[in-house]
Amino acid sequence: MGKPPSRGPLSSFRRRVTATPIPGTRPSPYNSLPLLSTGLSSLDDLLGGGLPLSSSLLLEADTPTSYAELLLKFWVAQGVECKQDVVLVGSGIEKPLSEIVKMLPGVEGGNVKDDEEDEEEAKNKTEKLKIAFRYEGMKQHATTVAAPAPPSKETSDVYCSMFDLTTVKTLRPAEQNRLHLVDVDTLTTSSSDIPTNLYELLFARLKTIIAEGGYSLPHDPAKPRRALRIAISSFASPAWGPATSTTLYSFLHRLRTLLRTSSSSCILTLPATFYRQSNPSLLTRLSHAVDGIVELQSFADSPTSLASFPKHNGLLRIPKLPSLGSLVPPSVKLSVLRGLGGGDGGGMENNLGFRVKRRRFIIETVGGDEPVGGEAPKPKQKEKEERKEVELEGELKPRAKPAAVRFEGEKDEGAKKTKPKSVSAVMHSRPELYEF
Repeated sequence: MGKPPSRGPLSSFRRRVTATPIPGTRPSPYNSLPLLSTGLSSLDDLLGGGLPLSSSLLLEADTPTSYAELLLKFWVAQGVECKQDVVLVGSGIEKPLSEIVKMLPGVEGGNVKDDEEDEEEAKNKTEKLKIAFRYEGMKQHATTVAAPAPPSKETSDVYCSMFDLTTVKTLRPAEQNRLHLVDVDTLTTSSSDIPTNLYELLFARLKTIIAEGGYSLPHDPAKPRRALRIAISSFASPAWGPATSTTLYSFLHRLRTLLRTSSSSCILTLPATFYRQSNPSLLTRLSHAVDGIVELQSFADSPTSLASFPKHNGLLRIPKLPSLGSLVPPSVKLSVLRGLGGGDGGGMENNLGFRVKRRRFIIETVGGDEPVGGEAPKPKQKEKEERKEVELEGELKPRAKPAAVRFEGEKDEGAKKTKPKSVSAVMHSRPELYEF
């Protein structure tokens, strides 16, 4: 038998090939997947650093408020700052898409100055709390993550910006060209197509944009890698026309499959208030067709909650976290905000709330001074009235006579004198003791 052909010396060394990162993305510290910023550093922290590329996130609003739409504007504005293509989908009946683009928040040099409300709160704390001088330099308990640092002059790549709600973004012609507006009202040619073909036509339009823009995978090595952001406003709202549960679930399921085969991510807002009473099973079914869910529970229609949480505009819940490329969501190990309350980070121990200041949208932990699920704090006037009632009840009750103070050797005059019994009385009551 002949000898096998020589294959040469085996080597354990391999050449490292560094892939060029996609502009506007950042690798995840957990599984190295590219992440896209939502435009809000606190929401990025809750998601494990950002929204993974090729994934979807559903924002559920339980009341007809604009908090979910504000988060969607952050997502679009961050795409504009990162010089990425953005597809904005919505119905012109509710609000024209051009008006949404005109109201995108602006950025002040990549970082917003301190809010006046923050300065006033810090001033009140220093006036109320007087501590030893050696503890004055220590930081107070943090309730949210730090603001993102402005981009350096050396690198022009931007990941997360700090937006100012008091300013409006002025789009340049190049930025307007990267925005693609899709009005669902113009997708159908006749009213008979609305109930059946609206979501089919929308899916076909998104598939065409992804294919023509070069976002499909596998990626062409001759072309630069880019990321696409998709923003769908008020998905399945009554303005979109009637649709069955199967149609909505089928669209989200096919959309997730389309995102997996492309370098694009999508955030949708859903008016859950229309379905929570009439069709609650639909929300459970749609949750299986998306990668992540964020619920916004506003206090707009609950005076009791407003009294219980005076600093916040609502509570925030995350029933489902994206976990692409891993069995456990990266947020369990990476989120700083979830661990600020002293928990181990595995079971969402912290209660999260959100509030809108004059310049910022903040997601933070609910403070210990604000009860969670308890009764509202009583007003001071009511506390005074209850205290007076207790005092009046105490005055009406008969008071016990105070015990007299008696010194040593002094006889107690108030004590009753007991007369000793005679021997005959004892013999009459117990004769057995004297019968021998």
